Parts: sequence; structure tokens; C-alpha cells
Amino acid sequence: MKKLIIILAAIAIVFFGCDSGKNKKENFGEILGDDPKLDSTQVSEELPTEAQQVLQNISSSPVEMAALLQSAGVEFSERYIAEVKDVDRYNTDFKRAVNLGILGADLGYLNMYKKTGPVMNNMQAIRKLSEELRVQQFFDFQTIKRLATNNENIDSLMYITLQSFNNMDTYLQQNGRSEISALIICGTWMEGMYIATQVLKEAQTPNPEIVERIGDQKEVIENLTTMLSYYKNNPQFKTLHDSYARILSAYDGVTKTIEQGEPEQREIDGIMVVVQNEISHVEVPDETLETIILTIEEVRNNLIRL
Repeated sequence: MKKLIIILAAIAIVFFGCDSGKNKKENFGEILGDDPKLDSTQVSEELPTEAQQVLQNISSSPVEMAALLQSAGVEFSERYIAEVKDVDRYNTDFKRAVNLGILGADLGYLNMYKKTGPVMNNMQAIRKLSEELRVQQFFDFQTIKRLATNNENIDSLMYITLQSFNNMDTYLQQNGRSEISALIICGTWMEGMYIATQVLKEAQTPNPEIVERIGDQKEVIENLTTMLSYYKNNPQFKTLHDSYARILSAYDGVTKTIEQGEPEQREIDGIMVVVQNEISHVEVPDETLETIILTIEEVRNNLIRL
């Protein structure tokens, strides 16, 4: 699958025009129960080809949005990231996978801002969850620890941590554990959105580039919701699917237009081709943006309280 998800690349959420949607609280923990492992056979014996294509179309880097936030002059805030002291309560593979994704997005955010102290705490939690999910072999924790103590190696640190998640993702896809990969991706996406929308929530004047990045993620949330629909016969996934479907409905208020640019000749794989350039324009009404922020906050906080 193309590089684990987000934010950190930007993405987005809900315009549900009814009060029942705003007041609804999903009791994830009650529905998920305490099964020690996620039974893949109860989820899907084989991920349909269509779902595999959906997964392959979801791509982004866990540091892209963090880079945008930093370039926009947004100050780092530890309040945006998940606490790591209570990871022991994630006692099922479902909970572990979702929150491994959340911590992965936080790691990209911490790396971008060179916060080496919190990085170490974050990595300890990632190590615990990855061991319990039996994917710890993809993380070179000694090297990551060494790089995290030296801010001059930040590029190497980000590269290694991203490669760790990407290699793990490929392994899960190839070894019949696509449901774990899907959950990690959903968690990473959600945390990236949470960080970005919290920045907007606290800003006196929302940064238009960040707003547009969030609005530009309609296709991503469509893909995530489609992906989760393949698993929703399992009650663990149904609640998650319904939450992401609420997020998708928010985009009823978002509009996107494409402006055709000038064609350009480029060399691709040694062949000169004509590429039609396009410029996209995304409009996110203030009311819709407010709903996006509130809904992301609610769903994300439910996930970390699993």
C-alpha cells in the first residue's frame, strides 16, 4: 500500500445537519469487548480486490501536514498528541492497531518539531503495541533512539520511522492481516486530522491553506469509509465504519472545482508525454468547518478512550 496515511497531509469531516448526529456518542469500548485478539476470519477471509484497490489509493505521509503546520508558523503543542502512559488498557488487537496508527501520526508531528523527549516516550508506547501486534520486527528501536537524541539527524529519523510503518504495512497486506493494516491507517488519518483541526480551532483567523488541505481530503474519507464497509459485518468494525460515515457526510458542505491549466511536456520512464496540468480550488464554508472540527474531536477522543 502506498505509504501509510496522513496528516499530516490533511483531511476531513462532517456536515451532518441534524442534532442527533452532534449529540451521538459511540461507546466503542462496550461494543468492542475484551477479546484478546482480533479474529481475522470473523472480519474477512480475503479482502476483496476492490478494497485492496481502495487501500492502494490511500496515500500520504505522516509528516506532510506537520510540515505544512510548521511552515505556516504554527507553534508545537503537546496538548494535540495522545497520552502514552495508559497504553496497557489497549487489550485487544483492534484497540492496539487503531492506537498504533494514532501514535504513528503523533510521531511524525514530534519528529517534525524535533521534540526528542516526547519522541522517546512515544516510541516506547509504539514498541509495546507493535510487540503485542507481532510486528515489532519492522522497528529498529535502537537506531531510532540514537537518532532521536540528536536533532541534527532529524531527516534520518523521519525516514527510518516512515519506512518502518511502510514496511509493516506491506507485510500485513501480504500476510492476510489486512484488517490490522486498515485499522492502523484509520488511526493515523484520524490523529492527523485531529492535530490539524485543533490548530484551526484555536486560531483567531484560520489559515486558508490548512483549511483548503482539510477540505481537499474528500476522496480520502470516501476511500476510508469504503474500506471499512468491507469489514462492517464484524461489530468491532461497524461502529468505526459508522463514525467515519458521519465524517464523510460532512463533505456535503465542501465544494471542489478543477481549473484546467496549460499542458506540459514531461519525460516519464524515458518517454516524453504531454501532461494536462490542473489547479483545484476547494471551498469550505465556516459552518462546515466548525462541524468538521467538532466531529473529528469527538470521534478521535472516542478512539483513544477505547
